[in-house]
Amino acid sequence: MRKHIHISLLLLILLFPTALAYLFFAWQKHQVKEAVKAQLLAGMDASELTELKFSRADAGVLLEWEEEREFEYRGQMYDVVDVAVEDDSIRYLCYRDHAESRLKQELKRLLASPMKSDPATADNTLRLITFFQSLFCVEKPSLAPLLWGRAAPRHFYASPTGLPSGPPPVPPPEV
Repeated sequence: MRKHIHISLLLLILLFPTALAYLFFAWQKHQVKEAVKAQLLAGMDASELTELKFSRADAGVLLEWEEEREFEYRGQMYDVVDVAVEDDSIRYLCYRDHAESRLKQELKRLLASPMKSDPATADNTLRLITFFQSLFCVEKPSLAPLLWGRAAPRHFYASPTGLPSGPPPVPPPEV
């Protein structure tokens, strides 16, 4: 029982700074979205809006949608005010959200900085990532039943050809 408490405490200490930073950025992002929403509801000057026109195929590839009426295009965040669908193109009337774009760039910079700045920090970061990945055992499914049309044997002995071939010989052959 005591061992579980120590492990839980260690994980909490390791995850706390990351969780706190994430919560801080999420709170800032929420504030920015609320401010933009208030601006949109109050009405905006046409000079503050940007018109973007794409073919339907390009819109599916170039735009990274965050929410229903918000997307990222070329590193900038846009809030959709109006959508007009024409023959094979789509026109978006958008508000270019500079504050949210700056927040996203800052978050990317903070996440990338440990990997670039100091080799010792980068090494520690890689060790931490490896540690977290080792906590989860992901078993890859075997393709053998699909390839041979029968269930794969439950043992791990393979013949020299690489195909499963029954249990290993007892005693083991001398090489």
